[in-house]
Amino acid sequence: MNLERIGTGVLVSATVIVGGAIMLGEDSGRILNGIGGLTWFASSGLLVLAARKSDTFRWQWGATIALTAAVAFVIKPTDLTLATIGFGGAGLAIGMLAKADPLLWAKLIPALYLPAHIGTAVLKAAGRSALGMEASIRSAPPPTAAIVPFVMVATAVVGGLIATAWRQRSSSRSHRLV
Repeated sequence: MNLERIGTGVLVSATVIVGGAIMLGEDSGRILNGIGGLTWFASSGLLVLAARKSDTFRWQWGATIALTAAVAFVIKPTDLTLATIGFGGAGLAIGMLAKADPLLWAKLIPALYLPAHIGTAVLKAAGRSALGMEASIRSAPPPTAAIVPFVMVATAVVGGLIATAWRQRSSSRSHRLV
């Protein structure tokens, strides 16, 4: 089994664990959330290793990091609508840009989301604290929050699949014209 396949399975498992933690809430949910977070970080590492073995270009890493930072800064892990639009669009964008393995690069965005999200949350809290504002990071999640982590991954993959199909269709059209 290759790193991409294992990393994808670990990422999907992480979304299920985090979703379960959100549904449980309280102390048991916090423990499960920690396990889910560690699992998510492990999936990030596996998918990064898979991408390093892929045919890559530096700008692909830059584009992936920029798209991940954009969704991490804008999308709250409780907003189903923004997660669907943001991750689907980011998966489509990197899927169209990536020279090889567009689906892998689309999966990298949600895989890198949690590390980026935590980083932006810490920066936002530090900024608020420095300005003398309340530096709260977490609030009570809405009922749909439990499915948002899975939706992030699923819509990014769908975006990558759409990009792959679109590229294959365009490629076959250009071959017919020649």
